[in-house]
Amino acid sequence: MKLVDPPCYADFEGALCEAARDSTGFSDFGGEDHLPGLHRLISAYEADLGKDTSTRAACFAMTLPGLVGRLHSQRGWTETPECLDQPIVRPLVITGIPRTGTTALHQLLAMDPQFQGLERWIIPNPIVRPTRESWNAHPHYQTAARAVAALAESSPRAMAVHGIAADDVDECLALMMQSFVTNQIPSLLDLPTYDEWFLAQDEASSYDRLADNLRLIGNGDRGKTWLLKNPTHLLRMKTLLAVFPDARIIHTHRKLVPALVSMCGMLGAFRGDPRPGSPEARAIGPRQVRVYKQATEHAMAVREAHPNAFHDVYQEVLLTDPMSVIDEIYERFELDLRPETESKMQRWLVEHPAPAPDERRKRPEDFGLTEREILDAFDPYIERYGLS
Repeated sequence: MKLVDPPCYADFEGALCEAARDSTGFSDFGGEDHLPGLHRLISAYEADLGKDTSTRAACFAMTLPGLVGRLHSQRGWTETPECLDQPIVRPLVITGIPRTGTTALHQLLAMDPQFQGLERWIIPNPIVRPTRESWNAHPHYQTAARAVAALAESSPRAMAVHGIAADDVDECLALMMQSFVTNQIPSLLDLPTYDEWFLAQDEASSYDRLADNLRLIGNGDRGKTWLLKNPTHLLRMKTLLAVFPDARIIHTHRKLVPALVSMCGMLGAFRGDPRPGSPEARAIGPRQVRVYKQATEHAMAVREAHPNAFHDVYQEVLLTDPMSVIDEIYERFELDLRPETESKMQRWLVEHPAPAPDERRKRPEDFGLTEREILDAFDPYIERYGLS
């Protein structure tokens, strides 16, 4: 199905489902647990955004991948039902407010072959992960590589602040879009109607589906430990530990003002890079404070009941002495750091130096915030982790 013009919102669901079926050749969406979130999202598009053609087209394009991925997952489970029998044992989960070192730490730990992660190219269309030597010839890999190249050309600043190659490990966020209870779309579009509903959810069905997607993707690597990363896991820590009760959580930290400003700058880059201080830029900050205030408070409360599941990493130390951070993680969680793995990590660090700060994006006011608002909102978290 090729859309000449995006449908009106009343016809969105049917058109999305038809487009997803046409693009995959599959028809089984696997139940209806995704429909409440999808309906809320479409309602919010209509209530919170314009109804012009370009807005509807953007919303359609952002929403379709969740349904396409859902069809692929369901197909995989139907063809490989035995994958659902495997346990997920002691996954290593990185989380923290965005721009606190989660991505760098994720990439660094992914150098260890005892771990398996979610490669960017597999996330949109989940399948049993093929052998590495076959990736370049796989149509899904080629599509992902073209998408990365297109992003680098159309939005070089977005790639500069959060560039990930097709074969790099990526976060769980896009995979969890399949349930449409998601932080992904409202991070990129202003959807207060959806946010009010989203922040009240526990995402139990999303995490159950995440676990089954991990079982599908990792069916050929059953002996490997899962290495996962998603800042939004902070918001659902209780649910995560209910689904993965023996998870080992690495919680990253950074002083809040630079972390929030950097996060807003990153989101701005993916929103078309609005001018600092413009209405579009100033809309970004308050929403992120609201979400991550709730997330940090929730995670701290859950940690009280699961103190042994967590390990803290401070971005300042990760930047200045990364291998000491690695040593502490491996000691804390009784992992074996082999000499050849340590060498691979050190090579990665040489090849991926920390980027210079973006001097254009320094002020909370550029994103509708003040320093005082940030410090007051996160005061319990700042005090708990010594971030003053």
